[in-house]
Amino acid sequence: MTAAFRTTQRAPERMSGATAAFAGLAGEAMDAVSPERGCGIGEAGGHAPVARLSGICKAFGPTRANDRIDLVVERGEVLGLVGGNGAGKSTLMRILCGVTRADAGAIEIGGVDVDPGIYDTALAQIGGIRIVHQELSLCDNLSVAENFFLEAPEAARAVPGWRSAYRAGARTALDEVFPGHGINVDVPVGHLQIGQRQMVEIARAVTAPRVRLIILDEPTSSLGLERSRQLRAFIRSRAAAGLAFIFISHKLQEVVEIATRVLVLRNGRMAWSGASAEATVAALVGAMGGPSEGALRKRRAARPALSPDAPVQVRIGGDVVAPLGRDVVLRAGEVVGLAGLEGSGQRDLLHRLFAGPGRDLARGGIERRGSASFVSGDRQKEGVFPLWSVLSNIALGRLNGRAPLGLVSEPAEREVARGAAERLKLDPARFDSPILDLSGGNQQKALVARALVGDASTILFDDPTRGVDVAAKEDFYALIGDVARAGRLVVWHSTEDIEFVECDRVLVFSGGRIVRELVGAEITEQAIVDASFAGAAAIERDGTAGRRGLAEWLVDLAPFASLAAVFGLMAYVNPLAVSLFGLDLLLGPAIALVLVALAQMFVVGGSEIDLGVGAFAGLVNVVSATLLVGQPWLGVACLLLGLLAYGLIGATIQLRRIPAIVVTLGASFIWIGIGYTLQPTPGGSSPEWLTAIFAWQIAGVPAALVMIALAGVVALAIDRSPLGVVLRGFGNNAAAMKLGGWSPLRYAVLRYVIAGLFATAAGLSLTAINTASDINAGGPFTLISVAAVVMGGCALIGGLISPLGVVAGALTLALIGALLGALDVSTDYNAAVQGCLLLAMLMLRALAGRRGEERR
Repeated sequence: MTAAFRTTQRAPERMSGATAAFAGLAGEAMDAVSPERGCGIGEAGGHAPVARLSGICKAFGPTRANDRIDLVVERGEVLGLVGGNGAGKSTLMRILCGVTRADAGAIEIGGVDVDPGIYDTALAQIGGIRIVHQELSLCDNLSVAENFFLEAPEAARAVPGWRSAYRAGARTALDEVFPGHGINVDVPVGHLQIGQRQMVEIARAVTAPRVRLIILDEPTSSLGLERSRQLRAFIRSRAAAGLAFIFISHKLQEVVEIATRVLVLRNGRMAWSGASAEATVAALVGAMGGPSEGALRKRRAARPALSPDAPVQVRIGGDVVAPLGRDVVLRAGEVVGLAGLEGSGQRDLLHRLFAGPGRDLARGGIERRGSASFVSGDRQKEGVFPLWSVLSNIALGRLNGRAPLGLVSEPAEREVARGAAERLKLDPARFDSPILDLSGGNQQKALVARALVGDASTILFDDPTRGVDVAAKEDFYALIGDVARAGRLVVWHSTEDIEFVECDRVLVFSGGRIVRELVGAEITEQAIVDASFAGAAAIERDGTAGRRGLAEWLVDLAPFASLAAVFGLMAYVNPLAVSLFGLDLLLGPAIALVLVALAQMFVVGGSEIDLGVGAFAGLVNVVSATLLVGQPWLGVACLLLGLLAYGLIGATIQLRRIPAIVVTLGASFIWIGIGYTLQPTPGGSSPEWLTAIFAWQIAGVPAALVMIALAGVVALAIDRSPLGVVLRGFGNNAAAMKLGGWSPLRYAVLRYVIAGLFATAAGLSLTAINTASDINAGGPFTLISVAAVVMGGCALIGGLISPLGVVAGALTLALIGALLGALDVSTDYNAAVQGCLLLAMLMLRALAGRRGEERR
């Protein structure tokens, strides 16, 4: 464990009010834990188990997810936890991690009894409990190192270079768990492949400070053979040093190999518990109620032989099949597997096949006939529509190819979806439920059903059974045969080699090429493993992950290029415009827009939009031109109350779960109403001290230029600080941040207070520049600030912001009117030119995004 992550307590901002209660009880035991001495309780903790759950009960309506379950995890133990979808595993682990509170039962952590009523995520983390979720809980917009910071923030200090410790710590952690990983810790996690993201998630959790129990939920679901082997070796070594693990997996052979003890859950109850030496895959499958492995081979043998006259659906040639020396032809009615080490080219082939006619299918000699459906194993990123119902997610598969304005009949869609769902044993009664209310396995069934309801002649499966239990896999395997018999081509990539027993043929990839084709009885796990290392050395595509292409660099530079172009044109028409005096005249009025745009940027960084920021700046303009002049202390108090009110906006959005766009729109009416009350008509004056702030010069450099630069630097410093990383994390993955113990309420308030500070500065600048006030002065800034944020390189969702880009974008939009005047063009075209610039920027970003996806 790297010294960068060593600490004696959790960060205060991540602890709930109940933390102190547990910390006081557990302090003696926890003080004995030292990274250098290994994990677990020292002398003070005695031989108490790391965690003990007794008689745990949890019900969701009429469903009893956990029914009197007992769980004990000893120091240095690897407990295998298995069970079907809905067996209660996830609920039990959420209770152990403090995410969900039990209805009944007792909780003991490190020998300390904890009141289940106050036990939460922060207390679980103090007790040294960490979890690697099946659905990864990383923030895609943050770098690998920044994601490590979120797990262990105690070493961070808001000083330049604070990330260096986390870069070193992330490299050390990844090297410790996955030697030779090749992952660039400065790359945004969203640029990594799913297997690489899982490696980061695992390394981050297992090397966290003071960790004593690691829960691994399907940790190898996206890892190749070598990475899975490295993880198991790491688990064994750390368990020998005293670290405890709970290993949850549907790959039962892995559980038997790695666990010291196995617990089987079924229908919310304990079905079997015993030493791993007493467990076999067949016995575990029986305890779970699933099928035997032999059934897979029998079902494959029962499928009719493929007709040699079956129509060709896919032809693969070119460099991809160079090791074979011939083209590969895939026919309707076949089930073809794509095997090999993770990242060897299987997914690339699937995506190229799905691209569709006319989208570069000829590249590399790959051709597909007819339509195709795609089912991804990464259901959160590429699969489900989280805000839609189960029925809507399934019915989407029938919309492709329809007329854009064609009518959609819900009864008809429901009837078709029912047939596909029943074949997968997905309860049609859940059609109207939100898709995320289903278990992970049932969500995957919905995605498969989506592919079936359409008329695609080729169905592409990208590891569709990842994280799915034995019973759900059995339903899927049976369906594969039905799909093939119906005359469709199935192309199937899996990370579980045993699944390829279901296939007619298997194409084994290595180094991005097909190195062997296995047919019929040749398909065995050993043959696939041997072929995966044949030919060219297997290449892991993570060493270069995240390298930026030319188009992406152009997007980053575009706001500055557009600003330079505006100044260049103005200098060409009137050289005096770019003199110090000319800059003072041009930039003075632009200060307010820059500050409002930066305020909007921090709100957009939380995946929200503030429709009241311009009105708030107008209110500050009124207060500063009236109360600050006649009653300074009252004016200052009003400005502070305004900041407090802005913080309450963030609290209201969080506590009441009201969309930000609604709350801020309502707030804008309040700001305007107060402004009219204070000053019904434009007027007032600027305080002398405020005017002086915006009127000085240093060595001829105007104050406006310095203040714009200072605003950009301050915004950049906030964004690059630990606070800025947390704020962007919430903008990208608020659920993961909450699971990590970060307070959504606290950081929502901080986000809006920061925005309020910039908006307050904008209002003060309006007063100083205009030497008067008008409540409507800031109104136009609201929408143009959104345009400046987008033009500056920010994304409206996802927590992606660019402070310096926003400054450049705001200045460009602010100077368009002056440029048109210099060119003797009516300023009536101001909005049209601004809109064209924004559209051009959006088109460039779309192009860069497409190129980036193609490169990855």
